[in-house]
Amino acid sequence: MTKRIIEIGPDELATLQGRALLESIRSASGRAVAAEIVAFRPPLIDGVSNAGLAAALGVDIVHLNHYDVNNPQIAGFPSHPEGIKAWGKIGFMVEPTGEIEDAVCGFLGTMGLGVTIHELRAAIGRVVGVSLEVVFDQTTAPPGRQAIPETAARAIQQGTAYITLVATPAHSPDTLAANLRTLRAGLDPDVVLVAGRMPWGGSREGVPEFLDAAEVEKQVTAGADMVMIPAPGTMPGATFEAITQAVAAAHYLGALAEITIGTSQESADEETVRRLAMDSRLTGADIYQIGDGGYGGMAIPENILAFATAIKGKRHTYRRTASTRT
Repeated sequence: MTKRIIEIGPDELATLQGRALLESIRSASGRAVAAEIVAFRPPLIDGVSNAGLAAALGVDIVHLNHYDVNNPQIAGFPSHPEGIKAWGKIGFMVEPTGEIEDAVCGFLGTMGLGVTIHELRAAIGRVVGVSLEVVFDQTTAPPGRQAIPETAARAIQQGTAYITLVATPAHSPDTLAANLRTLRAGLDPDVVLVAGRMPWGGSREGVPEFLDAAEVEKQVTAGADMVMIPAPGTMPGATFEAITQAVAAAHYLGALAEITIGTSQESADEETVRRLAMDSRLTGADIYQIGDGGYGGMAIPENILAFATAIKGKRHTYRRTASTRT
């Protein structure tokens, strides 16, 4: 029998991925919670990474943004000597010297250079995923963050449980679908791919700012196991009816649906976050993610806890806060 992700302990969460991850999310009846973290941002609280802090606030999944497989970094962890050397070769020098006071040296030493997802998962006991950048004619992301098979395979090797492709209105639906097909063809069938669209990066006439019901089928057919859809009320046109229809379309096709707040409303007051969480819950999605738009690469900590509690209640949230390795 499939274990619900909200009841799985940290040891198992640290290794959960692929189809087993999808089934554990599905079996949780819409109570899985994720938090997005910017990998390179210094931690809000000294002595603990932002990913570790989010894990301690009730989330089942930590989603990394701006993680580069060729130059791995997760701030808040001690940098590896080989990581310091590798970053030094590309011009980023953090070697302590006698001219820098100890406190500053200590800070530079916790930039997490060379730290991989495997190490993060082992430390916090959570599922961890990454975003890769959609490749198109104007791609500016470095190769280590592009949605190409080599980068995706390396991300899997470094420990990611799934891969998310986040398009913007600057990418056509066909471009996103082509990226998904390329990854699906070049990766093991067990690898989980997530597809979404968010409102930054320009616009393209006739392209919705989010995956609506009409586009969900295109992306699922192209290889997406899960689609990422904005929370009702967070984007123009993201009405309750529109988002519910998109979720229903995903489920009809056998895919999962993830609702996300990624418009900096994750830094609103707790009452607003709870309202967004409950409106999202009513759409019937499988998993809910709070974005990284807070003060320093993550949502405000109190809002993560409020979000998790609204989605799955204190019983399951407190179980998760108590089952952390941080």
